[in-house]
Amino acid sequence: MNNEKKLIEKYLLPLAQNKESLFLKNDAAYFKKHNLVISTDMMIEDKHFKKCVDPNLLAKKLIRINLSDIAAMGAVPTGFFLNIAIPKHKSQCWLKNFTTGLKLDMKKFNLKLYGGDMSSSDKIFLSLTILGKTDSYCHEKNYTKSNSGIFVTGCIGDAGLGYELMSNDLIFNCSTKSKKRLIQKLLLPEPRLSVGKKLLNNADFCTDISDGLLEELSFIAKQSNKQANIFLDKIPLSCASKELFTKNKRKVNDIWEIILSGGEDYELLFCLSKKQKLDKNLKGISKIGYFSSGKGVRIFDSKGKEFKTRKSGFSHF
Repeated sequence: MNNEKKLIEKYLLPLAQNKESLFLKNDAAYFKKHNLVISTDMMIEDKHFKKCVDPNLLAKKLIRINLSDIAAMGAVPTGFFLNIAIPKHKSQCWLKNFTTGLKLDMKKFNLKLYGGDMSSSDKIFLSLTILGKTDSYCHEKNYTKSNSGIFVTGCIGDAGLGYELMSNDLIFNCSTKSKKRLIQKLLLPEPRLSVGKKLLNNADFCTDISDGLLEELSFIAKQSNKQANIFLDKIPLSCASKELFTKNKRKVNDIWEIILSGGEDYELLFCLSKKQKLDKNLKGISKIGYFSSGKGVRIFDSKGKEFKTRKSGFSHF
């Protein structure tokens, strides 16, 4: 468990002993009487993004990381509250670009702005609280069983690799085209709303991958008192990620470390028992492993040899 989750468990969980909070086992709250799902996320300059990032993209990412939580709950988003704190000297130009991006994604995802707050600050601080509606919610138990399959949407690791390449242009040998694609996945994640809705009343457990695949799996394993077993050759990779393996033979382990632990993929991670079946119309879903008796997470390569990692995921502390 990373430091962030330890702090939450020690200081905040005792204050959240109510059914609506889902005992902080999800990234959203659920108000059953109103079929209402609520989630919130923040983005802070120099912690989540550099000040050089286009405000247009920041607005879209802020919306999408919140939509990802709504997707994991199988809900349909309706609108949001927005809090902004920015330096005074950049308020006009920055807000013009930010709201342009906001407007585009509000139209794309059919969202309403309900209200919020604004202030000045030395650094940019953004917080969005999103609301969604659902007819039913089945992931309240938040645990899985032995022999349940482990599934993910999309490709894993692009955002983490994009972050590393944006921070250090020379860390990996990579074509300009692949670098742009990896950074694009970091800046513009795709919330899996339609998949999340179809998993409702089917999956045992569903969450989005924000803090890294291993960190999210460790959390599910702990909640379930089970062991997660995953296989490197089953993890879906993009063409851009595959290129890094081809062009950086001596850094293969480093690349895998980032893919497994880098975070910010915002793909869905979910579990299905043998009795549960995937909707045949769902595309881009990969089974990467299964749960068994035991504890923690074990990773195996294509030859069945266990792969050891130094990191487990991202933490804000």
